[in-house]
Amino acid sequence: MRPLVAILHHPRSFFPLDLFHQVGEGATLLWVVDGGSAGDATASRLLRRLGPVVDISGLDADRAASAVGAHRPQGIVSFVDDHVEMAAALADRLGLIYHSPDVARTVVDKRLQRAAMDKAGVPGPRYWSVPAGLPAVEVGRLIEQLSFPAVLKPARGSGSRGIRRVDDARALFELLGGEASGHDCLVEEYLNDAPQLKEWMGSYLSVESVVSRGRPSHVAITGRFPLAEPFRESGNFLPGILDPDLEEPVLGMVDQAVDALAITDAVIHTEVKLTPDGPKLIEVNGRLGGRPPFLLHDVSPVNLFQAACQVALGQPVSFDGLAPCRGVGYWLMLQPPMSARRVASVSGLDEVGGLAGVETVELRRTAGEAVDWREGTDSQVLTVRGRTTDHRSLVETVDSIRLKVNIDYDT
Repeated sequence: MRPLVAILHHPRSFFPLDLFHQVGEGATLLWVVDGGSAGDATASRLLRRLGPVVDISGLDADRAASAVGAHRPQGIVSFVDDHVEMAAALADRLGLIYHSPDVARTVVDKRLQRAAMDKAGVPGPRYWSVPAGLPAVEVGRLIEQLSFPAVLKPARGSGSRGIRRVDDARALFELLGGEASGHDCLVEEYLNDAPQLKEWMGSYLSVESVVSRGRPSHVAITGRFPLAEPFRESGNFLPGILDPDLEEPVLGMVDQAVDALAITDAVIHTEVKLTPDGPKLIEVNGRLGGRPPFLLHDVSPVNLFQAACQVALGQPVSFDGLAPCRGVGYWLMLQPPMSARRVASVSGLDEVGGLAGVETVELRRTAGEAVDWREGTDSQVLTVRGRTTDHRSLVETVDSIRLKVNIDYDT
């Protein structure tokens, strides 16, 4: 009989059917939903076809643990930051392997995480914590310490939501006294891009790692396409490109971060910025990244979804170096400009679907649908996935996609 693993599901998490297929024979999934996290009625019916469902809406941690524990899960996982703390609380009460509640709290709060990194000497941007409702006089004193541009981001959140570049003191003062005043925030030093990078690449990457019984194994370095303004992701490719001289420092930085955050058992996703002063750690996500696990499975034998379940079940998991890849997998997302308010028209999708190296084309928003850059990476209009033989072919394929697709917007 397959072991039962509880999955705290959220609409922004992986599509349930994709997750079900990726886990495969590795485990039976127990879907734990909270409030609206099952999505609409259709999504709720789908979950029930894929395994037992427990609704913990309105329950405190003790009662939720009782409801989930009745099914006797042998492991627990969350694939979104929103549920990491609840997963930790449930694991703590049910005796399951996961982040401790303290580790979960630190991982999901950018202020606590940055403080832990700073204390451990992990290279990163300078930062200033800004509590909600900070009086104007205190905001003024904070601004006096800053240089511009700077980056303002919510203390909690993912998917680039709410992250802004702030170019001067007046703009920051207005934001902290206005729409950002009701939220705990973090102001960070703006990190410039490393010189001499290829123009089609973003100046940051991620490391996909499995931490099992306190030992990290780094299995992949994922590259990025350039960000859409202000900080929205436009896609990933794997394997990423990193100067061989930087590989050891980058992976060593992730090891430092694992120690600093006291992570012992998890599949994690660590973002690193390449700057003129060398690599600097942006943040650690204490769960799987959103797209890299799919790309890695497309080009290598490594299945991080199964690895996450194995770690949750207490099975030892280790990898001997970065996974060897056959070809280059990519996930390209076309984002609307910040001025866009609605999709007016889309054309060229059939031509894109016929390109060599293109496997799937998904229109996320059709003509007439609203778009809003404030949704972060989720504001994407079109997603194209595929695989090419090498990075040179990747560049040619992405250029062809951008050439053939035409998206007009109402602004």
